[in-house]
Amino acid sequence: MPEDINISVAKIVATPSQSSWSQAYNAGKLFAVLSLQKETEETEEKDYLNILGKDLLETLEQEFFSLEVKDLESIKNSVETTIKKIPENVDCSFVIGAIVEYVLYVFIKGEGTTSLKRGGEFGIILESDKNELKASSGILKEADLVILQTKQFKDIISTNILISALDHQPPSDIAEALAPIIHRQEKGGAAAILIEFKKKEESLISSDTETAKQQTDTTSQPRDLKSLTNYFYPLADKLTFPKLKNLEHSRKMFLTIAAVVILILILTVIFATQAQNNAKIEAVFNQVYPQAQKKYDEGQSLLDLNKNLARDSFTQSLKILNENKSKFPKDSKQEKQILALLEKVNRELEANSPEKIAQNLDRSKISISVENGSGLEGTAGKASDFLKGKGYNIVSTANADNYNYKGTTIKVKSSTNAYLNLIKKDLSEKYTVNNTSFDLSQDFTADALVIIGK
Repeated sequence: MPEDINISVAKIVATPSQSSWSQAYNAGKLFAVLSLQKETEETEEKDYLNILGKDLLETLEQEFFSLEVKDLESIKNSVETTIKKIPENVDCSFVIGAIVEYVLYVFIKGEGTTSLKRGGEFGIILESDKNELKASSGILKEADLVILQTKQFKDIISTNILISALDHQPPSDIAEALAPIIHRQEKGGAAAILIEFKKKEESLISSDTETAKQQTDTTSQPRDLKSLTNYFYPLADKLTFPKLKNLEHSRKMFLTIAAVVILILILTVIFATQAQNNAKIEAVFNQVYPQAQKKYDEGQSLLDLNKNLARDSFTQSLKILNENKSKFPKDSKQEKQILALLEKVNRELEANSPEKIAQNLDRSKISISVENGSGLEGTAGKASDFLKGKGYNIVSTANADNYNYKGTTIKVKSSTNAYLNLIKKDLSEKYTVNNTSFDLSQDFTADALVIIGK
């Protein structure tokens, strides 16, 4: 590992269970999280998974550190040699990372995830939901935070929880915040390792000093001509200037050289302009796409918890994409990526529209309490009969806490928030619905409360 690099590491490992075991490992610039699962048989050795896991990590270490050249292909061969020792009847989640110079190599066997926090952005480097081996690599930057996660860790720690814990904290504090959540679960296969990549301060100072020196040495040379001379000097070295035996021959040679120089100048200007435009487009893309992808990922993680919040995240992603898609050249790779994500967002919004959700809901599955908030006799009973006719499960009717309610109020528990729009739609046929919310106390006797006001 280069001497100018500092790496901070923190580990989170669940308590092993009878059928699952996990470990977070690092040695030098090699990192891994390993989870093994198997239904234990009576005749099987008690610490079978523990012994197998330690053997796999020892094999990985031996294979990796015996490599003379460490690149994607050679490290992948080491990983393949290691995973051959995993029995077919054992489920594994094996996520491996290695840092060589400033390059990060990542490998996943089974289901697992590798995430990256860079500045204010968060994304997934590599993810696998299959048993085949996947690999990826990329250059690390100052203050990058890499998180290797087993499948069970990802199942417990949602993307939103992880992002909230990562905010400007060192790895040790992040691990301290997340560990209690892991240990409250009975999932022995949950493990993660957090790796923060930083350059030493003295290296940064040295680099700045060297840069300043170079700038001082080259102040007499115009900055705009730097790329031109880079093209020109190699060519000039190869040219042989003949002695001026006659004026006509020298003139032809001079014109030839001048034409070559002018051509190089024109090409340099064209390439520089093109590169500048491409850099601007890429900079805009790197601002727009990660924001939209982040909102899309948030929506995906919220689908099972709260479809309304999931729709909000998808809608925000849609807005970002629609506002910026015209900024990219037609048929460019950036436009294609933007349009592909836009298609995915639209698909999720359509699949999770209130109408689609309502079509798949069973009214008899939700319990409703109806209350009289108007003071008029029989108000709650009439509303109860109306909702029963729609197929709802009415568990009680009662008087509200006061008789000053205006219109109809609907409250549902957050766990049944998907029913809110359906109940509102049905009640709107006969009543004026003024207020809705999904903050009904989880201790309330019914899943939903309907208050009929004046």
